[in-house]
Amino acid sequence: MNQLHFQARWGYVGWLLIIALVFSGTAYGGNQVADGMKSITVSVWYRERMALPPGAEIRVSLEDVARMDVRSDVIATARFSPQTGPPWKFTLKYDAAKINDRGRYSLRVRIEVDGRLMFISTEHIPAFDRADGEPIKIMVSRVGGSRERQQSQLPKPGVSLTNTYWKIVEINDHSASLGAGQRELNMVLTKEEHRVRGFSGCNKFTGSYELNDNQLQFNQMASTNKACMTGMEQERQFLDALRSISRFNISGESLSLYRDKGQLTLHFEAVYMK
Repeated sequence: MNQLHFQARWGYVGWLLIIALVFSGTAYGGNQVADGMKSITVSVWYRERMALPPGAEIRVSLEDVARMDVRSDVIATARFSPQTGPPWKFTLKYDAAKINDRGRYSLRVRIEVDGRLMFISTEHIPAFDRADGEPIKIMVSRVGGSRERQQSQLPKPGVSLTNTYWKIVEINDHSASLGAGQRELNMVLTKEEHRVRGFSGCNKFTGSYELNDNQLQFNQMASTNKACMTGMEQERQFLDALRSISRFNISGESLSLYRDKGQLTLHFEAVYMK
């Protein structure tokens, strides 16, 4: 009798487990189908009173920036060529299955003209902190400074790699933030001494460089040893990136530095002082 009773109870429990698994699997599959492709509404604008030149392209990307020590994971990207002035409102579609609780999702915007960076978003823009259907307004900033700042500077034709103040714009495909004391990260390569010096976010740094055509290598890098409340992680990324550089390219007033395998690592813009 005890064996029959046990078998009856086990059979009842077994059926419950099977039913639970079936329903849970159905629910899970239903969520996957229901999720599918989702979208984010974005509105891009800038303060400058100017029109974009012909050939301008706006690129918006949804990225997982949870890990600051590696290149961000791009979830989705949209590109379009504007036909009117700002603001530009459009929809970015993404696969909801690629979103998880461990991620930190941000939107990033670039405006390029013939491959040259012209505008970029400079702040972390959370992708999922708006009500459904409400557009996320993203302001992009003119690379090289505002119109007022540009008018106060003295542009020079033919930007040179050396003896130019280079302001960092991007590090490992992330928009660069201001360092301690709200100072911008920068570097200057002196032509006569073959030395490089600058501000890396918390500390000042110095070193030497070797230049051969478009080949560039930084050596003997050293920096002061201050500790700051902010900017330390970005500083480490910046200095590590400088040590890995093997090639450079200058387009207009933009400087791009590349690793051995051709990966764009650092992007600078020339700044002219009075």
